[in-house]
Amino acid sequence: MEEVIIDPRAIVAREAALEAALRDSEARSAGKSRFLACLSHELRTPLNAIMGFADAMREEALGPLPQSYRGYAELIHESGELLLELLSDVLDMSRIEAERLELHPEVVDAREAATAVIRLMCMQIERAGLTFVTPEMRAPIPVRADRRALKQIALNLLSNAIKATPSGGRIFLSLHAEEDDLVLCVADTGRGIPPEDLNRLGRPFEQAGSLDQRAAGVGLGLSLVKALAGLHGGALSISSRPWEGTEVTVRLPVVVGDHTPPEPALTGPRAPNRL
Repeated sequence: MEEVIIDPRAIVAREAALEAALRDSEARSAGKSRFLACLSHELRTPLNAIMGFADAMREEALGPLPQSYRGYAELIHESGELLLELLSDVLDMSRIEAERLELHPEVVDAREAATAVIRLMCMQIERAGLTFVTPEMRAPIPVRADRRALKQIALNLLSNAIKATPSGGRIFLSLHAEEDDLVLCVADTGRGIPPEDLNRLGRPFEQAGSLDQRAAGVGLGLSLVKALAGLHGGALSISSRPWEGTEVTVRLPVVVGDHTPPEPALTGPRAPNRL
């Protein structure tokens, strides 16, 4: 039998190289997170100033403005809000990757978070030429969760649906309790997601669809939703068919007390067919 000689020095050297590569990777990741956090913080200060001046112009605090300038002030403020949302997503994603994002759970009515986001997005939905459909949420849905995270989840899902749906389409949002689970579902009648892209979604900076669709964002929305759901002990699922629409469902085990929802009444036209 042929004798096999193993040089322990080669094994030790290989293990040392792997450990050094791991340390280097961790240091690079930590450096990236610090850079993103610093960048987000530094950009917020001038952005808040820009939005403040835009507000003063919209309210004509220093005197009347021509109609065209009022429109510019609206666009400046709206663009600032979008940039602040993007910065918040980047900062939160960097904190999640560094395991430094802290949730602040409290008992809240989940309807309040959903309603606040719907009010915020209604103008954008209308400008996009879309029809918004949601069941009337009559009974309170008490949950123990981070209020801001709930709003971020709903905001990102609605924002993605708006970007993916051509004018004339519909967006459907439902929110209800199933035993201990809070179930938030956002569906659209948009372009849908190709099967080969479904597995990639939910990772940071991963996007699906055509080049014009990818240009509409940076691919943080779903990854942030997935991460925030995971921090609550929940999960995200996506169902889609090309050119028929997409349905994204988030389940969070956060419902407190007994909750039996009444029979929903739709507000608006009939909801799109569930996928």
